[in-house]
Amino acid sequence: MEILGQILIGTVPALVVLFAAYFLFKYQLEALFERLNRGSATAEKFKVHVNFQAYERLVLYLERINPSNMVLRMYKNANSAKSLESDMVRAIREEFEHNLSQQIYVSDEIWKLIRQAKDETIKLISLASGQCSENSSANELSRILLELAGSIDEFPHDVAIRYLKQELRSKL
Repeated sequence: MEILGQILIGTVPALVVLFAAYFLFKYQLEALFERLNRGSATAEKFKVHVNFQAYERLVLYLERINPSNMVLRMYKNANSAKSLESDMVRAIREEFEHNLSQQIYVSDEIWKLIRQAKDETIKLISLASGQCSENSSANELSRILLELAGSIDEFPHDVAIRYLKQELRSKL
């Protein structure tokens, strides 16, 4: 009996410690898994937020390179048709370069449309500038550019915006 008593005296505290350690370990693991799950939900929300910002930035870029908007924004700073043309082309290229990283958030087709809108807008500005004389004013280039823009059924930037919206809606 004495041996049984000594075994119980040694075993009971060990079992109590074992059960306490088990429940503490289980509680810690559950808390860790809960934090990890919460973290992945936060990461997913962040990813969606970044994607939305990319679409917003690209739409803003496309609206900014709309010839009508560019004329209104840049006309006052230019003295001649040549200076207005160079200011507009430079602004289009700089803003495009500023938004290059956004291509990782959109499909290849959308990015192709964005590049095409940039290129077609530069061509339209060059075409309008080609119809001006060497001494033409910024006002003359603006008038010709707006006339040319008015003759186009659908601008490439409008097409790109439409597809951007469609792609974004399909992700929702």
